[in-house]
Amino acid sequence: MTHLTLWLACILSLTAGGTYYLRPGARTTQSIGAIAIVLHTMALIQLLASKDGFDFLTIGLLIALIGNLLLWFSNRDKDLSLLLSIAFPMAAIIIALNAVEPWDLQQLHSASLGTSLHILIASVAYSLFTAACGVGILLAIQEYQLKHHHLKQLLRVPPLQVLERLMFEFIWAAFVLLSITMATGFYFIEDMFAQHLVHKTAFTIASWFVFAGLLAGRLFLGWRGQLAVKLTLSGFVLLMLGYFGSQIALEILSN
Repeated sequence: MTHLTLWLACILSLTAGGTYYLRPGARTTQSIGAIAIVLHTMALIQLLASKDGFDFLTIGLLIALIGNLLLWFSNRDKDLSLLLSIAFPMAAIIIALNAVEPWDLQQLHSASLGTSLHILIASVAYSLFTAACGVGILLAIQEYQLKHHHLKQLLRVPPLQVLERLMFEFIWAAFVLLSITMATGFYFIEDMFAQHLVHKTAFTIASWFVFAGLLAGRLFLGWRGQLAVKLTLSGFVLLMLGYFGSQIALEILSN
């Protein structure tokens, strides 16, 4: 049953991505996106019920779900259809990877309520940063085309001011949650600098400082545009290297 739901969610996510690209303003497009998110949610619940805990693929599934949900809600009053046409197919890839077996992955046992809370908050933070990164890329492309007078090639996205405001809204929320994630990690996890966690911890701290610097620069120096996007992408890459990079390395070393 779980595999059937996963494959259905995969197919619906691909369909949603296509409809957001081909029919961005249609009401049925938002409905298809909603159905894809519901199936994605059902697949995740069934998958977690069949396992002892999280592994890095199921956490990727959770991050993709929250990211798509955030963009889907934001799309109701802002045209983020181009971003959704990319986000849904990327989620489909992660869903398909979870549907393929066998994967001999290390489980992150979450019997502790505190550890489960830590994983959930981290996943929401990563999702918000992913959404901010996507909006930032659209912002950079749109700004580049305006500066170079490529008016006929302008993307079908909201105005620059709207995109920039949305990007920083995502970053502020994500930064608060990342701070809570780090605090709960140090509280609930016995040794955050243990050998199997030291790379993740170091990259996460580095990412936190990048985003803290970006937000301080925004508040006191008015940082915006290309500089803000570059710092957003830099912090995001550090964060992803900290989690997914270290997890992939651990999986390879353990096998």
